[in-house]
Amino acid sequence: MIRSLAARSLTARQKSSIRSIAYRLGGYRLRPVEQLVEDVVLHDGAQSFLQIGANDGYLSDPLNLAIFRHGLAGTFVEPQPNYFRELQNTYRKFAGMVYVQCAIAAQPGMMTMYSLDCASGRLPGWAHGVGTLSREQIRKFGDQIDDIDAYIRSQDVECITVAELLRRASHPDPDILVVDAEGFDHPILSQFDFARLSTRLVIYETESMSGDHAADLKQRLQAAGFALFDADQDTVALRRDSATFRKRGGPEQAVGNA
Repeated sequence: MIRSLAARSLTARQKSSIRSIAYRLGGYRLRPVEQLVEDVVLHDGAQSFLQIGANDGYLSDPLNLAIFRHGLAGTFVEPQPNYFRELQNTYRKFAGMVYVQCAIAAQPGMMTMYSLDCASGRLPGWAHGVGTLSREQIRKFGDQIDDIDAYIRSQDVECITVAELLRRASHPDPDILVVDAEGFDHPILSQFDFARLSTRLVIYETESMSGDHAADLKQRLQAAGFALFDADQDTVALRRDSATFRKRGGPEQAVGNA
């Protein structure tokens, strides 16, 4: 209980610093996706990233520890004003960062974004990370949150396309790409031409994705030279010609034994 209260009183930047120190002292074990990011940095020389749906930069974030450890540089996308401000604070001491306060969609313009109001303290911790352009998608969490409609909030956000995002990004051909868009990962990822990019690692959420959309992305990424693996609620795509893929001994070792 005391540990939980202490965690809530700390900022995302403070918790990031503590986790980085804990890892250095052997007190934090990397999650499988964090280990993959670490390996792509160490074995493939990854230095840049693009993260869509970055939230506060800490919550369930696969890049946070690597940024604090290795000083990766890149572009964050987060449309929600409260998390956007916290995100900027999380990485305020790091140079080379670009922050884009927009949502990514198939067409530019304004759309309504839905999130959960966690101010009461009654909602689970993961609810802070929920933000989506689909009200139906957020209502699916009603099986875990009673009277979920009472907590749903909406706001209009600016939307840009991937093409526009890459024009604004610090690294338009990032080594690592992370997408967490609560059901909108497919419309976002399908705009990338992975055959033209040298991106080594792609991490995206498939828990909220339809089977057809997951299959379409699998086909696109495999055709571009990636091997795909399940990682809990996410899917990981790793270049088959990467040093990380070779060192891990192929598909069987890519995630499961991280």
